[in-house]
Order: sequence, then C-alpha cells, then structure tokens
Amino acid sequence: MRWLIIVILVLGAHFSLTAIAPGGAGKALFYWPFAKDRQPTIDIFGSATKVITKVLSILAGLSFLASVAALLGWLVPANWWSSLVIIGSVSSAVLFLLYVDLFAFIPLVIDAVLLMGIFVWHWTVVSLQGG
Repeated sequence: MRWLIIVILVLGAHFSLTAIAPGGAGKALFYWPFAKDRQPTIDIFGSATKVITKVLSILAGLSFLASVAALLGWLVPANWWSSLVIIGSVSSAVLFLLYVDLFAFIPLVIDAVLLMGIFVWHWTVVSLQGG
C-alpha cells in the first residue's frame, strides 16, 4: 500500500509542477495538463493569477515530494506527513479548480483520494509501513 501512495504522491507533484514548466502552446495533454497558452477558467485574481498559479504549483509540488520523503523516512519527520499531504492536496485542488477543464480531472481525483486517505481512512506513516 505504501508504494501505491508514493506513486500517487509523485503523480500529484508531477501534475502540479507542470504549471511552472508548461508544454508548448496548445500542447496540454492528460499527462501534462498545462500549456503556455492555458488561461484560467475562473479568473478571480486578475493580474495576480500568474503569480498565484506559480505559488500554488510550487507549494503543492514541494509538499507532495516532502510527503514522499517523510513516508520513506528521508530527511522529513514522519509526523509532518499528514500536514504535508493536506497542504499539497488543497494547493493542487485550488490550482486545478482555477484551471478546471478535462485535463484537471485526474489531478483533482488524486487530490480527493489523498484527502480521503487522511480524513476518512486515517492514513499515517505508521499505518502505511506494512505495505
């Protein structure tokens, strides 16, 4: 189970970080959801949208990667794991809700699964160590 969660967290980081490394104009794909010409579906932040997009992307990506490190016992304390997953998932969900379209579906499902894991299934580093 632990390795499945690690794969999901790495995918969450990948999808989130594509916002700071977008594909070419018109080149958004299901596995690379951001393209250089992608515009927010919900532009409530006006001129700050680009900055907010980058902040959310980096926050989500780094939180997901740090949660992988915590789960593996590398450099990041295990007791930070749940908080990192929540921060990563919420940041990613906000990011993809700003740019909601068909390409946002997989990242939003990943965020929902991770949040359910924390709040419904009560995942912890200890509970995932058996897998």
